[in-house]
Amino acid sequence: MPKHLLLIDDDALLVRSLAYILEQAGYRTSTANNAQEGLASIERDPPDLILLDIGLPDMDGLSMLRRIQKERDTPVIFLTARRRELDEVLGLELGAEDYITKPFSEDILLTRIKIVLRRSERLNAPSPAGAQIVAGDLVIDPAAHTVTCAGRLVELAPKAFDLLRVLALNSGQVMSVNDLLEQVWGVEYIGEPQVVYVHIRWLREKLEDFPSQPQRILTVHGVGYKLVA
Repeated sequence: MPKHLLLIDDDALLVRSLAYILEQAGYRTSTANNAQEGLASIERDPPDLILLDIGLPDMDGLSMLRRIQKERDTPVIFLTARRRELDEVLGLELGAEDYITKPFSEDILLTRIKIVLRRSERLNAPSPAGAQIVAGDLVIDPAAHTVTCAGRLVELAPKAFDLLRVLALNSGQVMSVNDLLEQVWGVEYIGEPQVVYVHIRWLREKLEDFPSQPQRILTVHGVGYKLVA
């Protein structure tokens, strides 16, 4: 069965063009021209992946991403003409899977979609005997997708959750940035360390009493990061 993609963008010409490209590539495609149409479409016919314009007229893409993540774990790729550096930090903290900066080529679009869908399938595959992961007072439940820290429930965006899970599975061991990129985002992201830096900072804000003086997620300078139980 073909993967279902939802394209949300207020540029009607771009929507028609991209929908045609995606359908020719074998995807089933739905479209929406604003956030409200998009949210209704998600409820009516849940997609496997959402292509989301960051500058919608009725709700900005970052706010819409928050709304989506309250209900489901659907991967999102932002389509943006804004300054990449500013939006990338905000979007990655919220859990967006990727960015494509307009204008972009058809080949780049299709390649990024394949990467994100493949990564989503891998991360959502059933985990073996998948009981909870415990590291001191940190408890991660992959099946329920929950994290508790000292008995307190911690809400994490999908990518931050995946990063914490990998660190906890290797508790006490130093993980290099490239190891984390490969295991959480995929080998395609090796060479983009900023992705890890942003997510580590966000995890520390959620888990550390004093994020600027971390006691749980330590930096081993010149090597990588280590979760300490």
